[in-house]
Amino acid sequence: MFKRHHLQILTQRLNDPRMFIQVLMGPRQIGKTNLINQLVEKIKTGYHFKSADALAATNSLWLEHQC
Repeated sequence: MFKRHHLQILTQRLNDPRMFIQVLMGPRQIGKTNLINQLVEKIKTGYHFKSADALAATNSLWLEHQC
């Protein structure tokens, strides 16, 4: 499987002791899900994945329900 350069960047960010929330967003069909799957496999940690594809651009209430 193709390893993206951003995999190294995200791995470093997740290993940062400050533990910031990381949000990955971008255009459709560019490999975001594949990148996240590679990341989770590499760092062996828990995660919460939710796609925002089917949501209206003006509605952000769904984010509150993800906690």
